[in-house]
Amino acid sequence: MKQFALTLPLEQLAAIAEGQLVKIRECTCNAVASLEEADENTVVFFQDPKFEKAFAESQAGVFIIPDTLDLNTLPKRNYITCSKPYFSFLRIVAFFLQSTQKPVKGRDIHPTAIIADSVTIPDNIFIAANAVIGENVVLGDFSAIHENVVIKNDVIIGERCCFYSGVTIYSEVQIGSEVSIHAGSVIGSDGFGYIWDGKKHQKIPQIGRVIIEDDVEIGANVTVDRGALGDTIIRKGSRIDNLVQIAHNVEVGEYSILCSQVGIAGSSKVGNNCIFAGQVGIADHVNIGSNVKIGAQSGVPNDIPDNKTVLGYPAMDIGLQRRILASLKELPEMRKYFHQLKKKEDNNVHS
Repeated sequence: MKQFALTLPLEQLAAIAEGQLVKIRECTCNAVASLEEADENTVVFFQDPKFEKAFAESQAGVFIIPDTLDLNTLPKRNYITCSKPYFSFLRIVAFFLQSTQKPVKGRDIHPTAIIADSVTIPDNIFIAANAVIGENVVLGDFSAIHENVVIKNDVIIGERCCFYSGVTIYSEVQIGSEVSIHAGSVIGSDGFGYIWDGKKHQKIPQIGRVIIEDDVEIGANVTVDRGALGDTIIRKGSRIDNLVQIAHNVEVGEYSILCSQVGIAGSSKVGNNCIFAGQVGIADHVNIGSNVKIGAQSGVPNDIPDNKTVLGYPAMDIGLQRRILASLKELPEMRKYFHQLKKKEDNNVHS
């Protein structure tokens, strides 16, 4: 259970949830929780029939439920009915969280921050202790730069961005509006490019940029390399989990999701609305279409067209891969059977 200082009446909760209130008793709520943990001042949601027992026994103050349920069959309690209960619940959680956060208003700049004279500082900005901001940086209005963030020269940042502690933004990176980057991530470091000259690995200069479009969230300890010549691009609405590596000249399409420990090698392209599960590896110069789903720990050495779901190494259609995996347990018996056939055949030849 998560409690907040803010207390809301049922009518306001229904408005935030964009649902219809069915009120049996007066109630105010200041907490959100699971069905099992809830008390009389808590908001919960219910939509999955497998939690019917917990729903029936819950002591919550108000329940967000699907508008398809027949209220005459339910216990007499406070309900908010809507088409998508979980989304409505998330709106309420976000509203409570917003009440706990100090809004960015005015110029709140810690005296230990080091800011070049050429930086464009908006009217509303938060810059915390020990932040370092280089020459010709443009900061967006209502953005927050937390402790020990380093922003190198010639970076452009949009409005309402948030960079958490220890983020490093290399030079010439361009970041859109409403972008969040979590602690320890590095944006714009050199791509991994070397060529053997007969004596040593000669570094290939990495002179491109990183461009991050609007409404992108990047987790903790992510690395996004700058392009070698062109740009590495993260398109709008994408979500990148912790510990992801995106190499030089990669393009990640709109509203795609990369789960933890995904690695994408140089110059590969990812389409829109893709989902890569944990530890997926993409080889270099591979093109992934839109609406592609890739199962955990898959390796992708070749292009994948639109609307495919793949799994394994090498990644292949999930239906075929599942049949292959299901057959593996039969291999010992198959091996035994073929050895018996071979032995019988050998005996027939000798006789």
